[in-house]
Amino acid sequence: MKTTRALLALAFAGFATVATAQDTTLIDKYKAEGVRVGIAGYAPYGYKQADGSFTGEQVEVVKHVLGKLGITDIEYIAMDFGALIPSQVAGRIDMAAAGIYIRPERCEQVLFAEPTFGQGAAYIVKAGNPKGLHTFKDIQATDGAILAVLAGGTEEDLAKRDGVSDDKLLKVSDKAAGIQAVLSGRADGFALSAFAIADIVRTAGDLIGVESSGSITEIAGEVYKGHGAISFPKGTGDETAAHEAFRDAFNDIQAEYIKSGGYAEMASAWGFTPADGPAYDMAKLCGSGL
Repeated sequence: MKTTRALLALAFAGFATVATAQDTTLIDKYKAEGVRVGIAGYAPYGYKQADGSFTGEQVEVVKHVLGKLGITDIEYIAMDFGALIPSQVAGRIDMAAAGIYIRPERCEQVLFAEPTFGQGAAYIVKAGNPKGLHTFKDIQATDGAILAVLAGGTEEDLAKRDGVSDDKLLKVSDKAAGIQAVLSGRADGFALSAFAIADIVRTAGDLIGVESSGSITEIAGEVYKGHGAISFPKGTGDETAAHEAFRDAFNDIQAEYIKSGGYAEMASAWGFTPADGPAYDMAKLCGSGL
């Protein structure tokens, strides 16, 4: 009996050693080598400030969690939104902090932390909204109306799902190109998440002469709320287990941050409120999407 207990103890100790080593593989790597964080370069999720520092709702979550893990060397890499997931798959970045919505097809390519928010969509139009555009359906129903969307972004998919034909969509690489398309008249609207559009209007609406279409929370007759989260590479083989362990460690600290009230205080700087909290968890969103 004592021999059996001793063998079991050794076995469990061995499993614990393997699990601990797996859990700390990427943490130790990032402590020693630093971590590369992809951003799309626009508020409120992740962007560079005039003084050269980086901030945004998602960036501040990353700073907090990595700080708690003892990881202080963070390199932020700005790229087109559509390049974020391919860059994770290719191993060029270690995570993305750009408010990427959790959707089943994306879950097949990358790992997601739990979402930190849920929101509708919107688009900017010229001040006064000369064509009376408020929904995606309005774009389709209005002769000559064109909507600019980020190539590969959620709003492109939402617009199509709501009946907007491809010939009415102008696909752009980034936020600046979308805004310029509206200002130049090449597009009548530029769609992003409701928070991102609100931030454009808040910070530059009067200056450049744009306003919001209003939040769009119904798509194809169904209630819509997009859920954004930090994402991580999946890797292959043993790498996948290490990435999942790191994602789980990230989730644990993120959950504590949210529970403490620290997240709400931080995110309120960009207009996030308790009403903007997620309605579903990552598992539900990866399974069915919204």
